[in-house]
Amino acid sequence: MRGYLLIELVSLLFLNKINAQKNDKKIDELVFLYVDEKYDKVVDKALALSENEAYKKNPLPLIYASMGYYQISRRPDKYEQGKGAEYENALKNAQKYMYSFTKKDAKANEYYNDYKEYYVLLMDTSNKVGQHYFLMEDYRKGAGAYKYAVKAFPKDPILLLWEGICEVKSKNLAEGDKNILAALAKIDENFEPSEATAGVLAHGMLIVSEYLTQKGDATNANKAKDLVEVFKKFDPDELDKNKMEERKEKAKEDDVIMRKFYSDEEDTSSENKKEEE
Repeated sequence: MRGYLLIELVSLLFLNKINAQKNDKKIDELVFLYVDEKYDKVVDKALALSENEAYKKNPLPLIYASMGYYQISRRPDKYEQGKGAEYENALKNAQKYMYSFTKKDAKANEYYNDYKEYYVLLMDTSNKVGQHYFLMEDYRKGAGAYKYAVKAFPKDPILLLWEGICEVKSKNLAEGDKNILAALAKIDENFEPSEATAGVLAHGMLIVSEYLTQKGDATNANKAKDLVEVFKKFDPDELDKNKMEERKEKAKEDDVIMRKFYSDEEDTSSENKKEEE
C-alpha cells in the first residue's frame, strides 16, 4: 500500500515538467485546479474540454481526467464512492482515461515522458489492488481488477499474466489459459519489467509453472520455471512462504480500506459504452 502515499511527491516531479510546456490557458486551468486539490472540478472541466472541437485530438484533457479520478479514488472520506454514488468507479475511470490518453498520444508520443511518473504510479496502484484481492483469495475480483489494469496498460504483460492467474483460480480456465500463454509469449530472459510490476513477476511465473505442469504443458511450464530464477531478484520475498503468509495477514487488515478505495462493481457494459474513441 506504500505506493498510494507517494502521489504528493510525484505530483511535484511531473508538474515541474508540465509547467515547461507551451502555454495553453485551458490546460493551465486544469493544472491549477489539480494543484489546488479540486479534483472533482478537474474531472468535470477535463471531460468537458475533451468534447470541445478544438481539443478532441489533444490527449491532455484525458490525462487530467485520469489524474483527477485517481485522486478522488484515494479520498473516500471526501468524495462518496459507495454503490450508486457519483464516484463509485473512480479508480476504474482513472484507468479508462489513462487508456484513452495513451491511445491518442500513441503516434507522436508527445506527452508520455511528461507524465511518466503518474503512469508508473497508476500502474503500481492497479497492480496492488489486484494483488490485494489475490491475497484475500477473492479471485473473481482479482481478475476484474487486473482486467481494468490490462486495459489501461496493455503493453505490460505482467498484468496480463496475473489476470490469467486470477481467471484460472476463479475457474474461468479458457480465459485464464489464453491470457497466461499470451503473457508468456511476450516475456523471456531479456524482458525488462516495469518498476511497478517487477516485484510480482517471479511469483506469477512460479504459479504458472506449477499450473502448466499439472496441465501437461511441459514446454511452457519449463519456460515459466526458468523465468522464476531470472526475475526473483526483483522480490525474493515473493517466493518465501512465510513472507507470503505475512502479506496475507496484512491484506486482511487492509481489506476495509481497500473496499473503500476500489469499487467492487464490475460494470463492463457501461465501460464499453462510454469508452473514448
